[in-house]
This record gives sequence, C-alpha cells and structure tokens, in this order.
Amino acid sequence: MPEFVVPFIKTLARWRTYIVNSALAFVMVAPDLISSPELLAVIPEGWQKWAIAVGFLLNIWMRPRPAVLPSDPEAVVSKVIKDATMA
Repeated sequence: MPEFVVPFIKTLARWRTYIVNSALAFVMVAPDLISSPELLAVIPEGWQKWAIAVGFLLNIWMRPRPAVLPSDPEAVVSKVIKDATMA
C-alpha cells in the first residue's frame, strides 16, 4: 500500500463518527434550508420518518469521540485490565 493510504485510513477510522453524523445532519437539514421540491423528493414521504429513525440510531451507536485503535495506549491498558480480571 502507498505510504499516504495508511494514515488516511487511520484518520477515517478515528473520525468516522463525526463524518457519519455530519453527513446525516446535512441530509436532514439541507432540504429545509434549501426548500427545494427536488431535494424533498429524494426521500419518499413514507420513508422520511424511517430515514430520521436510522439517523438517530446511527448517532446513538456511534461514539461521541474519535475511536480508539488497537495500537493506542488506552486500548492496550484496557486489554491488560480485562485479561487480569479474567485470570
């Protein structure tokens, strides 16, 4: 893999919560801000409530902070503590 790809993937892994939540917020707010009938027609009327529900569930499921990668000290400490309590 090229050298620039690995840092890019790590950045995406850490900031996936903010990226997804920003995209969902934009999708939900943009039609009201623009008030364009074409944009309001993107999600059929019967599916709009489901799209909002999925957005909220994704928001709950995602972390409110950058994700911890397996190589981070926080993850290593948590694994050591978990292994110590299991023994």
